[in-house]
Amino acid sequence: MRRLVMLLAWVVMSMGAQADVRLPLMFSDNMVVQRETTATFWGWASPGEKISVAASWGEQATATATADGEWKLKLKTPAAGGPFTITIKGNNTIELKNVLSGEVWLCSGQSNMGMTVNSVSNAQAEIAAADHPQIRLLSVKLVTANEPQKECQGTPWAPCSPKNVGSFTAAGYFFGRKLHQDLKVPIGLINSSWGGTCIETWTSWDVQKDDPAMQALRKNWDERDKTYTPEGAKKQFEAEKKAWDTWNAGDKKTKAPTRPRLHPQPRKDQNYPANLFNAMINPLVPFAIRGAIWYQGEGNAGRGKEYRVQLERMIVNWRTLWGNEFPFYFVQLPNFMAPWQNPVEDGGWPQIRESFAKTAKEVPNTGMAITIDIGEESDIHPKNKQDVGDRLGRVALHKTYGMKGFAWNGPVAESCKFAGGKAVILFNTGGAPLAVKDGGKIVGFALTGEDGKTVAADAAIEGKDTVVVSSPKVAEPVVVHYAWANNPVGVNLANAEGLPAAPFRFGEMPKFEVFSKFLPDEAKAYKLVYAFDPLAGKLTDGGTRFVYETDNSAKVKGPFKKVAYFLALRDAAGTVSYAFVAMDPFTSDAAQIGVPTVASGARFQQKITGAIVKTNARGVTGGEFTEGCNIEFYPCNYGPQNAAKIPGAEDGVFDFGDGMAPKNATGYGAMQIHNWQGKHSIICFNRFGGGHTCDVGLGNSEGKTRDWTFTSSGKNYSQGEFLVLVLP
Repeated sequence: MRRLVMLLAWVVMSMGAQADVRLPLMFSDNMVVQRETTATFWGWASPGEKISVAASWGEQATATATADGEWKLKLKTPAAGGPFTITIKGNNTIELKNVLSGEVWLCSGQSNMGMTVNSVSNAQAEIAAADHPQIRLLSVKLVTANEPQKECQGTPWAPCSPKNVGSFTAAGYFFGRKLHQDLKVPIGLINSSWGGTCIETWTSWDVQKDDPAMQALRKNWDERDKTYTPEGAKKQFEAEKKAWDTWNAGDKKTKAPTRPRLHPQPRKDQNYPANLFNAMINPLVPFAIRGAIWYQGEGNAGRGKEYRVQLERMIVNWRTLWGNEFPFYFVQLPNFMAPWQNPVEDGGWPQIRESFAKTAKEVPNTGMAITIDIGEESDIHPKNKQDVGDRLGRVALHKTYGMKGFAWNGPVAESCKFAGGKAVILFNTGGAPLAVKDGGKIVGFALTGEDGKTVAADAAIEGKDTVVVSSPKVAEPVVVHYAWANNPVGVNLANAEGLPAAPFRFGEMPKFEVFSKFLPDEAKAYKLVYAFDPLAGKLTDGGTRFVYETDNSAKVKGPFKKVAYFLALRDAAGTVSYAFVAMDPFTSDAAQIGVPTVASGARFQQKITGAIVKTNARGVTGGEFTEGCNIEFYPCNYGPQNAAKIPGAEDGVFDFGDGMAPKNATGYGAMQIHNWQGKHSIICFNRFGGGHTCDVGLGNSEGKTRDWTFTSSGKNYSQGEFLVLVLP
């Protein structure tokens, strides 16, 4: 009897050990299979378990679970239609009901993809009208992971209705609605997006690990992870909140402190490289899709030029894993921030728009929706997602589905020829002739001559696809820009169906070298240590090292008789201002006289002696100053307090003695030379990796302080030259 009881117990235990067949999130009732392809089905079961999958459209296949319990098989999918059922049998049976066959698209990116229909213009009317049972919606849960995952969680497939569309991606929904209306087939939309994220978190580490910039970035994250504690994070948040609340309650005349945020463990952060790929993309592979749409870039706008490489790398990464060169369409970032004041204002947003345009032109089977006309000055999340979805849909309808007879995109500049004092630009017009939106004069073009003078230019449409740009103020233009600013409000080149032209630039300026022209004697006497363009400043190794155009520091040995700095800036009118400051050495280490990064070891907040100033800059006093000047050289963040007790300085406007952060960690960074006795700055360069949005200037800045901090003044200049020299 006892043996019989033991035998029965063993049988029950054995039966319990037989795992039920399980399916990934993407396989559920109401799902959409990609039509007319060979789709992969997969899941988990007991090792060695026989699995069969039968679809009501007449296809079936079998598989055996591997030793780790995984099974995979392929089924041919039917033409658009349904509903169908799919039956999966193993030790248990799963029946997927109300399945449709149609077009499946992955929707990914950051907050402007994640922004829901609830938040768009005319939201209530859009929600009320969203009764589309043949559009199916699936959302992936926001989760991070340090290693590629096989499963993800989320909201399973459901028919689009007023009950669920409000919480779904608006850009994705309006894109899918456009396809459904024009193709007349079922549409499946998978939302895998997370606000405030950078492209490197959506890309697998395997394809980034050989990139020095990504290595340094991850190293920076890992270093912070080593010292992270939940208690420390909470303490930091409380300190930041206290400082923020105090500042808000005051007159706000001082610099704003850091906005409080409770930081997660760095290695678990959504922006740790590859974390969202691991958790929110890899589990979707190889679910059959037609293609992907992408709305991201705001988080990488400070690295706009590098984005060209990063975007292609991610596209190739995803396509390789799916084993399919699927279409990949993206949104070129819209206009945002304060309206432009100059004909050209370079910076992160125009540069990242250029990276999008280059990707669309150079990477096969990609396309770009142009949105330069539908952004908002004060909101990084424009509420007009209807046009975003419509424009992405137009690109897909033309490029993926071969539809014609409509404007499928806005005009994109293809080539430019400079001749006879004019720039002649040829466009791909996107399916309709060039036009001026709302009529009138074309707004948004600028020409630059060899002298660096940039002016707003006249433009005229010739024929259907050509624009001729000229100005009586520029005899021989070498560069042409269109809509080149963070927020180029008023630009109006379009095609006849009203789709806007994409921002662009053509041409190249001659190298800007004016030191020997203005100061020939000093050019002969002094030895060059470092040279760089402050308007193209770049940091590497996690922001700890500055990239110079010329670096002779290994050849230069102290002691020196003098250390000197030369900064020249050319504004949009072609005017060149400069300042040269020589001083008694404050160090004999050549590594510490350049841009003060963490790697340089520079950290100086002190008075200097023996200053010699030569300048043509407004508000800067030239001459010799035995005393009365000081430097602020450090890579860290800093506050307005006159911590250095510089005479005549203060906590507010003339903040020439700022309080440095206690550790020499990477932060905002300052490289400032002041004449405190004369109450003016001489040379200032802050936010070293900001490129054309850095803080740079000669003399005093306007605003809350006089040291150019938080001014993003680089956008006001067309060229710059910064030299660090020594008198041997």
